[in-house]
Amino acid sequence: MKKLVVIFLAALMAACGMLSGCKKRFSNDDNSLEIYVANFGYGYEWIYDLLDDFGSQPEIQQKYPNFKYDVSSNTSRTQALDKILQGETNTVDLFFSITTAADKYESTYSGGKPYFEDLSDLYATQVPGEDVTFEEKLDDNFLKMSTFTRLDGTTTYYAVPWVAGMQGMLYNKSAFERLGIEVPNTTVDLYKVCEQIVAKGETPFVFSSKENYWTCMMFLLWWAQYEGAENYANFYQGIVEENGKKTMSRDVFRQTGRLRSLEVIQSLIYYPTDFIHENVNTLVFTQAQAKFLIGEGLMMPNGDWFETEMSKTKEEDNVTDVFTFMKTPVISSITEKLENKDMSDETLSAIIDAIDSGATKKEDLPEELASAVSENDFAKIYEARKLVLPVGNHNAFVPAYATAKELAKDFLLYLATDRANYLFIEATNGASMPFKYDVEEKAPELYASLPDIQKDRLDMQSDAIFMMNENTYAAVYYGGISRFTGDRTSVESLMTVKNSSYQKTAQQIYDDEIAYWTADRWDSVLENMGLK
Repeated sequence: MKKLVVIFLAALMAACGMLSGCKKRFSNDDNSLEIYVANFGYGYEWIYDLLDDFGSQPEIQQKYPNFKYDVSSNTSRTQALDKILQGETNTVDLFFSITTAADKYESTYSGGKPYFEDLSDLYATQVPGEDVTFEEKLDDNFLKMSTFTRLDGTTTYYAVPWVAGMQGMLYNKSAFERLGIEVPNTTVDLYKVCEQIVAKGETPFVFSSKENYWTCMMFLLWWAQYEGAENYANFYQGIVEENGKKTMSRDVFRQTGRLRSLEVIQSLIYYPTDFIHENVNTLVFTQAQAKFLIGEGLMMPNGDWFETEMSKTKEEDNVTDVFTFMKTPVISSITEKLENKDMSDETLSAIIDAIDSGATKKEDLPEELASAVSENDFAKIYEARKLVLPVGNHNAFVPAYATAKELAKDFLLYLATDRANYLFIEATNGASMPFKYDVEEKAPELYASLPDIQKDRLDMQSDAIFMMNENTYAAVYYGGISRFTGDRTSVESLMTVKNSSYQKTAQQIYDDEIAYWTADRWDSVLENMGLK
């Protein structure tokens, strides 16, 4: 019998040697850091450079003499939260995820233990070797988006944002230059640019309608430009403001900027049109990106991760074209919100040119332009031009039950150091973490090596007005307010579908969302927030 057992164990060990699924069990102690990284646009390889450098620090070697780490990664959008909700059966100490999880921050297991570690002590801790706390080193915009408001109105922190990416319209800069096409300033200009591109035998847009990037990028940008950053944020708080009085009302879904933004998108991609690639409804995202690389479309809603994600493909295919962000064209219907409602699109475009050249107030404009705009109007246009949409929900979490949670928090604290910021930028070919670190000033050689898309992102973000991520607000993570519901979560699918019986116009999408939010559904929002 013993002999049979020995033979069985030997066979099992041999099988493990041949099967990739067999892995030596990692230590679950306070010196062993087990990390999970969601592997999407920014990859996961960067984590190794940072962990190796972290472990080489004398203070870390002294505090954790047996420090070691283990990293796992995949492309699941839910695994991080799923694992945390498993409780102590999960051994991962630190998650780099792509979810907010805010609706679970105050939840507890049946025994009353919390899911997430409260990180307020981390935010108050001084960054190693620097004269600032973690909270002070974090970019102010990302700090605001990371501040969690409890139901009782108090605030704390459960997450650390780990990337300061940006989303918007990418374009093939080299192709635009070859074709002699200027980057548009307004959405009317953008439509004309599309006509020019088609006239030259090219396709303006390539994308995958299976990924709702028009909905979660361009729709949000044009909506916020029209309404202004404050009223855009009011939507996610359920707030309607009239005559200086703010009230919570389902009329937030009637914001005109939502309709005007949808109308712009309809003008650009509604089927049938020569403005879009013929296969937008069948392409998966990676295929759409590959076609963008080879010129089967000259513009694409996307994020700064494009360069990180596609750099290897560009090199293998010897693609030399430059791809970068265009400054988001200002929605032309913004003139409806101006005091000078008769302002022409040409004048609007000229004011935008002046802003791009450094104008920050009406007095900076040439006399002929200054006479066409009030101070309030200039401020409205200026804000619209400076609005940027950051990457949201890329958060790191420490489970409250983690064995090595102090080690995990020390690693998060290390991420705020200039040293870690340098390594992250180097490893990701230009992506950056959301800390106050000026790579152009502190590491000019590294900055010089970055691709145009990252240099342009850093430039645009340097004086930007950030749109707050929707999960900043309790009415979203408690109340359930969202930009769209049902099939409307992907407006590009509704606009590009070739079966006309399934197609919906901007007006239909807008009206359907208003109709969805009945009085009963709105009451549920208020009840979930403890307001009714």
